[in-house]
Amino acid sequence: MADRSIKDFVYQAGARKRIPVSGTFELTPRCNFNCKMCYVHMTPEEQKAYGRELSTEEWLTIGRRAVEAGMIYLLLTGGEPMLRPDFVTLYSELIQMGLVISVNTNGTLITPEMVECFRKHPPETVNVTLYGASSETYAKLCGVKGGYEKALNGIRALKQAGIRVALNTTFTACNQGDMEALIALAKELELPIRTAAYTFPPVRNRHEDSGVCLLPEEQAKLNARFEFLATIALRRKTKADYLRRCLEAELSRDPNAVDGQGKPSSCMAGRGAFWMSWNGEMYPCGMLADYAVRSHGDFSDFTDMWRQICERTESVYLPSACGECALRRICPSCAAVTYSYSGDSRRLMEGMCVYTRAYVRAYLELAEAENETTPEGINRGDVDPFICL
Repeated sequence: MADRSIKDFVYQAGARKRIPVSGTFELTPRCNFNCKMCYVHMTPEEQKAYGRELSTEEWLTIGRRAVEAGMIYLLLTGGEPMLRPDFVTLYSELIQMGLVISVNTNGTLITPEMVECFRKHPPETVNVTLYGASSETYAKLCGVKGGYEKALNGIRALKQAGIRVALNTTFTACNQGDMEALIALAKELELPIRTAAYTFPPVRNRHEDSGVCLLPEEQAKLNARFEFLATIALRRKTKADYLRRCLEAELSRDPNAVDGQGKPSSCMAGRGAFWMSWNGEMYPCGMLADYAVRSHGDFSDFTDMWRQICERTESVYLPSACGECALRRICPSCAAVTYSYSGDSRRLMEGMCVYTRAYVRAYLELAEAENETTPEGINRGDVDPFICL
């Protein structure tokens, strides 16, 4: 059984039995970047209105309690988690609890000490977000100078030490022109790269939208182009056949066959996974902060906090139309997406329907142009008129 299959099996078993097999520790909301689309970034002054960062010992206590409750996989994130001076200590202590740890970072604060720590205790993956392919783009989107070069230096240091690295990116109005350069960089570095399908509104830091986020159709076309080009460049199989099958199923679906009750959320959040915020609040996921549960003191009540999260998540349902849609597995919408915009997870976010239709259309058009053929049974004109969701 492959590693991915083992992890999927553990996740599914955990979700069925309501065991918190996966956790996220959001170590800080602080960051050395000031990205215009960030959902969580706070300045030290802004933090004071929400609480204080947990101490080293508090995080280690939560780690021990979570392991006792069944946690196996852990993601360390922020903000920028490596801003904490105790990051190496935290990572070293947590991984020696037997956890499989991944780290999210912008890659600019990777010191020789951290590289050596990762070499000695390898993480599952260090996920480095690239915000563009030039210093100019980083300055425009992230408000920093030299960020691109520092990120590349960090990535190369990790690779040289044999640490597994994966690249992430998010396309906005500021960096969409860097797409081909980012794909070429991933190919040069021989690293996987993926893009976020959806940019959450800044619901965690309560700032106004900066205007850099793209409209759903624009985002969909960019993401489809990126994923197709990256797949070709990295010599992997495209998912055109899968998208065609999903499209055929959706076009043949009875639009009246909709369960008005909606469907329970089927993601791991609050079923087999939890998110612990920088100030000690437990969420089902990072974007469902309104479902927060707080400890009564020293986190000795971790199991009770998890129980409350599971109970609260039972009320989280997807819109009824989503449960019947044949494009559900392609659509980036989830309970957190719909909730973040409307405050009601059951309310259909039509922008995601627009996104998904545009994504499938754009991807298949690229695939058809590459193969110079049209899929049997689907004319180019048929790709556009989806049944209204």
